[in-house]
Amino acid sequence: MNSIPKIIRKLRTAAALLAAAGCALVFGGEMDNGESYFLQKQYGRAVDCYRKALESKLNDNNRALCWLMVGRSYAQLGHYEDARISFMNIVNLYSKTDWLPEAYVGLGDINFKAKKYSEALKHYRNSQTATFMNRSGSRVLLKIAKTQRNLGNKKEAADCEARILKEYPKSLEARLLMKGGGTSSQAESAPVKKTTQTTSSSSASKPAAKSSGNSKTQFAVQVSYTAKQDLANKYAAQLKKKGFSKAYVRKGTKGYSVLIGNYATKSEAQSVCDKVRKSEKNDSYVISL
Repeated sequence: MNSIPKIIRKLRTAAALLAAAGCALVFGGEMDNGESYFLQKQYGRAVDCYRKALESKLNDNNRALCWLMVGRSYAQLGHYEDARISFMNIVNLYSKTDWLPEAYVGLGDINFKAKKYSEALKHYRNSQTATFMNRSGSRVLLKIAKTQRNLGNKKEAADCEARILKEYPKSLEARLLMKGGGTSSQAESAPVKKTTQTTSSSSASKPAAKSSGNSKTQFAVQVSYTAKQDLANKYAAQLKKKGFSKAYVRKGTKGYSVLIGNYATKSEAQSVCDKVRKSEKNDSYVISL
């Protein structure tokens, strides 16, 4: 008789462990599905998956990540109020997580699209933690510069652009500024005008002479990075269907990079990078191989 309570306790413990494992599987599976749908630009399905993941027992950092991706998906769908609510969930409930700066960037972006530039500027500035600036400082500063120009603050915009060139000289944003010489919108449009000229001179001999003394250096465009090999493979396949025939996947130490091309010069790679950014609306950038 005394053994019965012990058996019951063991059964309860086993049930609890199974439930926890089930939650973990649901969380992991739905997050993977959400990421896959987001990469495929099926944002409605991505929202559904991330919301299902939120029904599981998550730590605060993972919960904040889910809300961030829900917000980004809603923003892509043009559901800006739903996006705002999702980002504000992070600000109000998960302010101590890694995803708070990204939530502020999301809030800045939707206010910028609504032409509420003062509100956008406030949110962009709130994102500027030391850790986030080390990782994404050039991206945020370029957003601030564009916002300042829309507010008529030309000097402040120029100061932000100068800071990008000084503190982040190897960033994509710095290269765009050097080509376009102005706000992010100007910088993004300038390389497109040069596409024909660049591609027409893409023979292997002449451009190699213009590279910085190292003809063996090759360049590629990094489009995405993910811990999931299957997601990387799917995205590379999608890029090939869109005309980027040189797309492929390269394994790294912690995940998989989706790359395009093996180019002799930075200018060739940058020309392709500009096309990818326009097609995929992301932050692709040129790397050395």
